[in-house]
Amino acid sequence: MDPFKEVEEDCWSQIHSLESFIGRVKFINEDAKLDFQNNYQELAETLEDLKQAVQISESNPSQFNLNSSDIVGRKQILGQLLLKIASLENEWNERVRNPQRQREVTTMSNRISQDDDRDSPFSDSQRIDREFNLFQQQEQIQDQDLQLDLIHETMRNLNQQAQLMGGELEEQGFMLDELDQDMDTVGNKLQRGLKRVNYVIEKNRETASNCCIGVLMVVLVILLLVLTLA
Repeated sequence: MDPFKEVEEDCWSQIHSLESFIGRVKFINEDAKLDFQNNYQELAETLEDLKQAVQISESNPSQFNLNSSDIVGRKQILGQLLLKIASLENEWNERVRNPQRQREVTTMSNRISQDDDRDSPFSDSQRIDREFNLFQQQEQIQDQDLQLDLIHETMRNLNQQAQLMGGELEEQGFMLDELDQDMDTVGNKLQRGLKRVNYVIEKNRETASNCCIGVLMVVLVILLLVLTLA
């Protein structure tokens, strides 16, 4: 199952819940601050899970039927969530600093620029950009390392296969040399046998009978079989 979709839905749900909470709160007291902090911390943990889900899907996109454009889209969604969370925190900090000020409808970029709180992980938009760029660079480095590992493994397998093929070819060469020597030996024995038969035939050409010739031929065949089996 693709972990990204489920975590993304949880993250948006928590963002909407936090946005609704900010809209409902009319008086900023300690209880309200504690509730916001708890919801905010839970949202931060969910966002961290979403980052891990992006890493998982990017490390093995084929498992989830994803392509490069899908991965880029997921990173863009992650960036949108970071900006949205920063916007909500900026709005809450502004409410805390100015309890009597009515909630203003501003652009997301203005909300981010109004925040001067440096302690929150989402308050600095430039830091968010830097962290996200660093995250992308780390992912690219991990991808390159993975590709280099795969290339190294492939080269090692090819080297092992080449060594096996070389050993088999060398062994087959030895076998062919032995076979060639055996064929030469059999050929020499066969030539000597034929010479002997021809000699006997020439000596007994006038007096030998067909029966004798037949016997000699049988002997010759048997001799050839014996030499071949030898």
